[in-house]
Amino acid sequence: MKWIFCPIDGSVNKENFDCGIHELDDYLKKYAKQNDKKGVAKTFVAIPEEGEKIVAGYYSVSMDKIEFEVIPENYKKGLPRYPLPAMLIGKLAVDKSMQGTGLGNKLLIECFYRAVNLSSEIGIFAVTVAAINEKAKEFYLKYGFIPLVDNEFTLFIPIKTILTVVR
Repeated sequence: MKWIFCPIDGSVNKENFDCGIHELDDYLKKYAKQNDKKGVAKTFVAIPEEGEKIVAGYYSVSMDKIEFEVIPENYKKGLPRYPLPAMLIGKLAVDKSMQGTGLGNKLLIECFYRAVNLSSEIGIFAVTVAAINEKAKEFYLKYGFIPLVDNEFTLFIPIKTILTVVR
């Protein structure tokens, strides 16, 4: 199936979205659009290239920082000892009907491209994510995300690593 990735707006149908995690469903239905308008977080949805504009998956991003102290020792070499700029994946979810089809992978890669493009304009050391559960953590670890030392569910992936993934 081919997908269109676009900013959330009123033209997409998000009412029946169900990824199996109430918090993620609720965010898309109630808060994503208003947070987008306020500039709190930008949400991008995946809709089928053909047919109705039904949201099959989405991700939300905003800015973040990584405190130097929580970066694993083997990644600290050459880094400044102050907070490092990052892009946060606040939410990423796929509707149950599309789980197992690779859409989660496509959403993450789309997010990586956005981070790389943004990093050409402003400083971004990494992309961060707070995995919602063990299954989500395993998903991110497959792509090279690394746990921070203060919380095993808070992960980061350096932009230089993302460049090897998206090229």
